[in-house]
Amino acid sequence: MKIVGVGAGRNLLTAEAVDTIKNAAVIYGSKRAIELAKEHIRSDRCECHEIKDYSRISELPDHAVVLSTGDPMLSGLGRFAKPGDTIVSGISSMQIACARLGVEETKIVAVTAHARDIDYAKATIVRELKLGKTVFVLPDPRFNLRDIAKFLLDRGFSVPVAVCEQLAYPDERIAIGTTEKPPDVRSGNFSLMIGDAIRDVDGGASLPVIGVLGPEGTFSEHAAKRWAEKRPKLKYYDDISEIVSSVGKTVDFGVVPIENSLEGSISITLDALLKYHVTIVDEITLPIRHCLLARSEDARNIETIVSHPQPIAQCRRFLREHFSDVDIQVAASTAHAAKLASTQDGVAAIAHTETAMKYGLNILFEDIQESNGNQTRFIVLGTMASRSTGHDKTSIVADLRKDRPGALHELLGEFASRGINLTKIESRPKKKALGDYLFYIDFQGHVHDDGVRDLMGVIERTTAMVKVLGSYPEAET
Repeated sequence: MKIVGVGAGRNLLTAEAVDTIKNAAVIYGSKRAIELAKEHIRSDRCECHEIKDYSRISELPDHAVVLSTGDPMLSGLGRFAKPGDTIVSGISSMQIACARLGVEETKIVAVTAHARDIDYAKATIVRELKLGKTVFVLPDPRFNLRDIAKFLLDRGFSVPVAVCEQLAYPDERIAIGTTEKPPDVRSGNFSLMIGDAIRDVDGGASLPVIGVLGPEGTFSEHAAKRWAEKRPKLKYYDDISEIVSSVGKTVDFGVVPIENSLEGSISITLDALLKYHVTIVDEITLPIRHCLLARSEDARNIETIVSHPQPIAQCRRFLREHFSDVDIQVAASTAHAAKLASTQDGVAAIAHTETAMKYGLNILFEDIQESNGNQTRFIVLGTMASRSTGHDKTSIVADLRKDRPGALHELLGEFASRGINLTKIESRPKKKALGDYLFYIDFQGHVHDDGVRDLMGVIERTTAMVKVLGSYPEAET
C-alpha cells in the first residue's frame, strides 16, 4: 500500500506523488483528498472509494493508494501504515522553499499545529531552535507571524524569518526579515521559515537556484545563464545524475546536456530522467565551439590533452591530425579539464574560449570541432509542468508490452494517424536482458493539447509503461 499526501493541492504535488496517483488501480481517501488529486486520477481504470476512518487503512488491499490531506508523516497518518507500506511525500512546499532560499533540507525541521493547539506548536519551535535547527512552519490559519515573532524575541531568539507565499503558484513571493522586523504577509496561503539557516540569504532569495555541471566555465553554466532571465544563483555539481536527483530538493532547476548534433544522445542523462522524478520544463540549443587551451604558448610542449568525453569525440579529426602521439585523458567536464591544465605544464584542455580567461590559459587553437554546425541541446529540469505555448515539444519514455513483430510500428502508427510529428526516437537497453529496450520519443505538441491527450490515452493502454518526461517550449534551431 502507498500513502500519498495531497493536502497542498496539485501545484505542490511532487512528481513521485503524481506518478503514484496516475498508476493507481484503486484509491481510498476523504472526499477532499480525492478532489485535490482528481486531475491525476485515471478514471478509465481506477476505482475511488471515500473513507472517513483512516485508523483502519491497515485493512485495505496491499495494492491500494491512500490519499491524505496532510503530509502522512507530519500528520501522524504514517503510524497506521503496515510494515512494507510506502509513504510518498506529496507536499513539496518545504522542498520548494529550501530550493528557493538555497538552504539545505538537512538543516530544516517541519512543524505544524495540526490537531494540537498553537501553544504546543510554539513550544516545539522554541525547542528546535535551541537545538540549532531552522524551522519550517507549515501553513496554518491560526499562525500570526507578528505574534510568533514577538513570542520568539521575548525568549531571546533574534533570528531571520522568511515568509513563503503562494509557493509554486504564479504569484509566488518570498520575503525575508527578522523577528525584530518581520516581513509583511500578503496572502492567506503562506508558510514560514525561521532560524539561522537563512541568515546569509539576501534579497536575491527569490532568484532561482540552478544546478549545473561544475566547476565554473562549463557549457552547462553557459546554457543556464542563457536560459535564466535574471542572473541566476548557480550550484555546481560533478555529475549529471547528481544534478537531476537534486532538482526540487537543494536546487529549483537543473540544466544538463541531453543531445549533441555530432555525437548523439547523452546516455547518462537519459538514464537519470527515467530514474528520478523530475520534469523537463524547457530546452536550450547552444552552439559549441571548442578551443585547445594551455599554460604554455607553444603547442610543442603539450604531452597530455584532457577534456570531457563528448568534446574529445567532437574533435577527433583535429586530435588525429595534430596530436596523434599525445596522451588523451578524460575529465568530468571541460571546466575541470581547464582547471587541471592551469596547474600543470604540458597539459592542454579542450574547452570554451571564455574558460581561457577564467583559468589564465592561452588559446593555442580555435574552432577545433569537426563541424561548425556542432550544437548541444540542454534541457531544463524542474518539478512543475510548463504551460502550453502553442509551440511545444513533449518527451516520453515507453516500454512496449512485449517484444513482438510490429509492436513498435503500431506505436508509431498512433502518432502518424493523428498527424503528430516525431522529432526523435531512440532505444535504450533496460539493463535486464539482451533484446529488452525502452524507447525515448520526442514529438511536437503539449500533453494538454486535445490530439496529444487522446494519443497519450491510447499509449497508456497499449504499453507496459509510459512516463511523460515533460511538455515544454520547443527551442529555435
